[in-house]
Amino acid sequence: MSTRPRSLPAADRMFRTVFGGTLGLAVLVIVGILGGMAAYVDWPRYVRWAVTTPDGHAFLAQVWWSVRLSFVTSIAATFLALVVAIPAAYALSRFRYPFPLVVDTILDLPIVLPPLVAGVALLTVMRYWLGPLFDSLGIQIHYTARGIVIAQLFIAAPFAVRAIKAAFDDISPRYEEVSRTLGCTPFQAFYHVGLPLARHGILAGTIMTWARAVSEFGPILIFCTASEKTAVLPIRVFLFNSAGDVAGGVVTSVILILMAAAALLGFKLLGGSRLSL
Repeated sequence: MSTRPRSLPAADRMFRTVFGGTLGLAVLVIVGILGGMAAYVDWPRYVRWAVTTPDGHAFLAQVWWSVRLSFVTSIAATFLALVVAIPAAYALSRFRYPFPLVVDTILDLPIVLPPLVAGVALLTVMRYWLGPLFDSLGIQIHYTARGIVIAQLFIAAPFAVRAIKAAFDDISPRYEEVSRTLGCTPFQAFYHVGLPLARHGILAGTIMTWARAVSEFGPILIFCTASEKTAVLPIRVFLFNSAGDVAGGVVTSVILILMAAAALLGFKLLGGSRLSL
């Protein structure tokens, strides 16, 4: 008796071809654009120039400064975002509150605002409204690393709330309710039951929040300006391209792409692809 699998009907083959081909085309477009950008640089020659010439050493120092500044500010912004996002996301997931649609919309606004508008909002409030207070305390916010953290936090915190809420939504409240019947306070139920059960989702959300913070550009450009002092990696790309150094912009962009790819890989390995971002 033949065990050869039955061939698919022509309509099914056409359906798979069209939709699978569209998927393949989307992948090819992304790979083609990013690969074409990376291919602009003669990498062996550029590496030799960077490690053997004074100009190359200066270039490496600039990029290394931007990498360090990006890591320090984005990690600080992510930590602060989590301090706000974890309790806020839990409240969104578990509590009933007035006007939930309005609250959700307000929380999501920084994510969908044009980056330049977010930067103008931060500049107006932090410099012209709160600026005199900070000046009286001897604290400068705008045009500094502190300002970078605030700009990253303004976008990253709502993103973290949305990601972590999805993690709590995946956990049945019944586990915490059972712990309450065994004598736990609400905080104990959250800390000992809800938080551990959501840890993978929280970690995945943390990774993507960090990736969002480290790639922030528009608010930083408006609130902190583009200068050597505030040159996180996206600003460094802008500075290189503004000076006509396309190759330097490409090299810095490749660093950002590798960081983003690593963050996405970690996110997916932790099951984050199931979260609704």
